[in-house]
Amino acid sequence: MAISLCLCAWLMAAAVLLFAVAGCRRPANEGGILVDASVAPLPVRAGIETISFRLTDASRQPVAGARVQVEGDMSHPGMAPVFSNAVEISPGAYTAPLHFTMGGDWVVLFHIALNDGRTAERQIEVKGVESN
Repeated sequence: MAISLCLCAWLMAAAVLLFAVAGCRRPANEGGILVDASVAPLPVRAGIETISFRLTDASRQPVAGARVQVEGDMSHPGMAPVFSNAVEISPGAYTAPLHFTMGGDWVVLFHIALNDGRTAERQIEVKGVESN
């Protein structure tokens, strides 16, 4: 069992690395909630950009009515995080403005609260945000 858990953790880490390129769609799945996110426009630049994402369940059905706070953090310490609340634009489809305060590598966290009381957190990387 320990070997299976280690293999599973390694495979999950490898999957995260596959989706770490800025501007690509990056699914993240854990606990049955999938987040498929993108940032626009490309290239991503310092300033307010749009994070668009879809929430789906394990059977790929849209997850509607979630409350999602989006948090942006620089990948290096010392910078204050930025926050935004997502708006659902259609069942399971959400958008949020996020202020990338400077160029560099960012981590975007999704703090998700579902209607049934469950919570989840997902993360994507946005590398190479360009300075203005």
